[in-house]
Amino acid sequence: MFFMDLLLIRHGRTDWNEEPRVMGAKPIPLNEAGIAQARHLRDWLAQIEIHAVYSSPILRARQTAGIIAEGRGDLKVIDEPGVAEIDYGDWIGLSFSEVAEKYQKEYQTYLTHPSKMRVPGGEQVAKVQKRAVGAVEKMKKKHAGGRVAVVSHADVIKAILVHYLEIPLDAMQRVGCDNGSLAIFRFGTEWGDRLAALNYFADVNKIFPW
Repeated sequence: MFFMDLLLIRHGRTDWNEEPRVMGAKPIPLNEAGIAQARHLRDWLAQIEIHAVYSSPILRARQTAGIIAEGRGDLKVIDEPGVAEIDYGDWIGLSFSEVAEKYQKEYQTYLTHPSKMRVPGGEQVAKVQKRAVGAVEKMKKKHAGGRVAVVSHADVIKAILVHYLEIPLDAMQRVGCDNGSLAIFRFGTEWGDRLAALNYFADVNKIFPW
């Protein structure tokens, strides 16, 4: 029977996450909080074997993946463009409040009907899901019976999860995925493919803001 554990990790926090501001592919590094988040995950995962570590090639993800891979001998981080951040086109560099003000209709569509959305000057969300799932399918073939860590970005991880949960893409914003968090999708259990963890290690103050 086929089996694989997929560990989906959102990169640690950056200064632009704090603002918050749309980063896209900009090489914004982890800040101190983001480094601490990655180290926390590294230490928690140290007790289990990981057979491969893949990463979006974007700096903040690559830094997070490098920390996750520390102490694992010759295990190298593999760049995987399929799980790179969505190209946010004209939104890159804007704060989310600016996006909501200047692109009100498009932003609402992005939040509620992403399957019908192409970011102005950027990517179509449905195509992002297709490339991300395609990357995971390649990992499934290569690492059957193994445990694979993938460091990516919030909406890319959400798009992957709703695909394997057989939930419409338009529901992806109902999935939590905070900085430095871990989702685990387990393929091939006796109950079938199933979500084993979601938004693990998320900041408790973000989950309970009041």
